[in-house]
Amino acid sequence: MYRLLIVDDEEFEREGMAEFIPWQDYDVEMVGTAWNGVDGFEKIGKLLPDIVLTDIKMPVMNGIELIRKTKEIYPDIEFIVLSGYGEYEFTSQAMEEGIRHYILKPCDEDKIAEVIEKVKKIIEEKRRQKEETSRYSTTIQKLLPRAREQVFLNMLLGREQIQADYRLFLHELEPENDTCRLLILGFEENNDYLEQFISGNILGELLGENNVVLSAAVDKRICFLIREKNIEKIEEAVSKTRQEFMRTGNKSVYAAVSKEGGIEKIREQYLQVEELLRISELEKWKGLLCYENIKEGKGDALRLVDYNALHNAKALEEILFEVYLLFCKMQYEQYAIGQKREVCGWILKVLEDDNTVVLPEELRDNEELFRYLALWIVEKKGTAKQGDKEMLRFQNILMEIFLHLSSQELSIRYLAKEILFMNEDYFGRLFSKHQNVKFSAFVLEQRISIAKRMMEYSSDIKIGQVVELIGFPEDGQYFSKVFKKTVGISPSEYREKLEK
Repeated sequence: MYRLLIVDDEEFEREGMAEFIPWQDYDVEMVGTAWNGVDGFEKIGKLLPDIVLTDIKMPVMNGIELIRKTKEIYPDIEFIVLSGYGEYEFTSQAMEEGIRHYILKPCDEDKIAEVIEKVKKIIEEKRRQKEETSRYSTTIQKLLPRAREQVFLNMLLGREQIQADYRLFLHELEPENDTCRLLILGFEENNDYLEQFISGNILGELLGENNVVLSAAVDKRICFLIREKNIEKIEEAVSKTRQEFMRTGNKSVYAAVSKEGGIEKIREQYLQVEELLRISELEKWKGLLCYENIKEGKGDALRLVDYNALHNAKALEEILFEVYLLFCKMQYEQYAIGQKREVCGWILKVLEDDNTVVLPEELRDNEELFRYLALWIVEKKGTAKQGDKEMLRFQNILMEIFLHLSSQELSIRYLAKEILFMNEDYFGRLFSKHQNVKFSAFVLEQRISIAKRMMEYSSDIKIGQVVELIGFPEDGQYFSKVFKKTVGISPSEYREKLEK
């Protein structure tokens, strides 16, 4: 039998746990109760319990002081801490005293029994170690969790290859065909060990402690290796974790989860989730980004879209520039229209923070996709002007400029006469008024900027491919001359500069 003492200043909860839980069914003897830390410490000395189930926040002497005083004299007594959401300051102090068993209020018999069983196993193991000579010292046992965390961290960051020794540290993953997901929580600021402990406890509470295998902190992120496969359960757990941090005025939390994989996939899973979380941080995604929602075409959106630039774009021409650049990249990669639809659809899901958003079926060519995506982003960012006819005309001009940027025919005359059916002089005055630059200078600036960004995107892109995207003659000589005059160096010198 294992001897148990309950310490809680709330009589109803204290006596309720003592009287109504059938402790004998769990091979536990209830030896007494105490109403605060002072009373509890005195009874610990008299009753010598194996386990103390203590509230953390009590008058006269709180749970932390009780743990500290008891451990000085009776280091083998195991403590289970009862605490409510929000009492994280006390929880961190309990951590410093070596406490790892933590039950959130309100709690029921099943949860208490589950933790009691774990503590019993720890006590039994301690007893066994005292009876026989163990090759592992107590110090090694205390360091083992941190050592396993370091191994996990090395695997995430690709610092070491998986070797047989790692199986000793990651034995929870046995049998070898067991699969896990990598869940990462991202914070706006660097986290500390307290955040790791708190989020780990909340996830353990909601997913089941056996489903949270390992954790490690990497700068602004906390990584959890979890067994849970059900995405809905993971979403619920992440939502609760976010609520708890936000409720206490703490930093915002972003979350993403990988697809399933074995131990050998940990580094690959980390790279999957790292890209998702970068988007989540930029776009303030309030849900859980799941890698399984990104199929072949959608996954490429992570690579093709400069989310940082798109996020920071304010003016209409900046948004149109980023969308045009996206279509240039897809053309360079020789995407079919179906793949382009997948990429555009994924961008809408990210920006709308809604996995159910879909593109209209009728969008089946480049121009339709470009118009829809650009106008959707403009509306999303509140850039569109309603009711101002002159401004709407100017917005139409900008749209048509980018739609025809790859055409050598692009000019005021061409757009005014063939596309917008406007007077050329009015076109020029309207453009200069709203853009504060001449039409020709604006078009040249956009084309050169696109050329520079495409060379940054791919070191293998040829000048012939660049000029095709931005409406220069195919031989590239005129482009090279204009590029050097505008940038100060030739395209080849610019490429060499990028490589350095």
